[in-house]
Amino acid sequence: MRLIGSVENEKQAFIFYSFLLQMGIHSTYEPYTDSSTKKEEIHLWVYEEEFVDQAISLLEEFKQSPSDPRFADIPLPFTPPQPPDLIAERYAEREKKQPQGAWHKTIRVQKQARKAAFAKPFTTAVIFLCALLFFFTFLEEKALLRQKGLLGTQLGSVPLEKELLFDYPPRMQALDDWIQKSDLKSFKALSDLPKSDQTELETIQQIPTWTGLVPFFLSKLKGKSNEADFHSPLFPKIRQGEFWRLFTPCLLHGGLLHILFNMSWAWLLLGQIEGRLKLWKLTLLILIIGVLSNVLQYLMSGPFFVGFSGIIVGLVGFIWMRQKLAPWEGYPLHPSTTLLILIFIAAMVGIDLISNLLFLFGVTDSMFQIANTAHIVGGLCGVLLGRLSFFARAPA
Repeated sequence: MRLIGSVENEKQAFIFYSFLLQMGIHSTYEPYTDSSTKKEEIHLWVYEEEFVDQAISLLEEFKQSPSDPRFADIPLPFTPPQPPDLIAERYAEREKKQPQGAWHKTIRVQKQARKAAFAKPFTTAVIFLCALLFFFTFLEEKALLRQKGLLGTQLGSVPLEKELLFDYPPRMQALDDWIQKSDLKSFKALSDLPKSDQTELETIQQIPTWTGLVPFFLSKLKGKSNEADFHSPLFPKIRQGEFWRLFTPCLLHGGLLHILFNMSWAWLLLGQIEGRLKLWKLTLLILIIGVLSNVLQYLMSGPFFVGFSGIIVGLVGFIWMRQKLAPWEGYPLHPSTTLLILIFIAAMVGIDLISNLLFLFGVTDSMFQIANTAHIVGGLCGVLLGRLSFFARAPA
């Protein structure tokens, strides 16, 4: 491997690397800072000795006229160059013999890069927090099941949900008060309850509560809408200062498969971005996606939604856009992964649509709620944020 020269920035390095690749010349590049001048540049390396002179000559031509169609109109590869392991092994003995040589430096940088790829403290912390909340929610549900039976768990909420859902409206608070004073363990269904309890429940259900635009208009089409719900105050808990609720539904999950699915994607996607953005920018990115997707989901379906999937789709949209605008940033997300997420969203929208139609035509009495608004809004937010240079990859 030989150093053939340098260029000013990584965009130029990636374009020239792509040009050499078209010529059948295998190369790579790495950031370099001159210790005396503190000037930052990108060093270019060619693997095969036989192509060194040709590559040097082409580099001079590129630096003189980078807008030449020979360089500007070439197709860019999917990702930046990755150091080939076979070449690293081939030169392993040379590294031992020349510990201060250029190849030793290259191998060291490559090893550090691979090691950094597995260092995901922020991603690990997010997954750990979601898992911890899921575990404590599970314990609280078991305690509620022991105290109030299956009917109590179906009607009520556990303490963590009361504090972390997007909103906890007066109707739910009144329902919790009723559950606490009622003996529900001996009943399996609402129809089994005494008439007095059923009447009290019906009264509680009349307490005005925002349930979302979709349920309201579907009920209106069926002639069963509650106008008081539609005109009930929005964001009551948040207006009381509980601003954490704007984001915290993303950290809750409704079942084991739900959290396993979301956390697997979080490890893959969030980990990629963590290695390329500063921590505070990464935090800002997921907060923006999470809050906007939650707010729109609340307006469409009410406060009872949980899950990290809106952020997951947003991360896919963000990475996809960064790949289009700045492929040299090296996000290794394959197009098939993006397609898989799009198929997933389409399937969820389809299930939601079928559920709504079954409810509308009286086949079922309830709707199967899926946070599709959060998925779609999250994806669009990710795409828009990915267009901002503010979220460009941090310098190495």
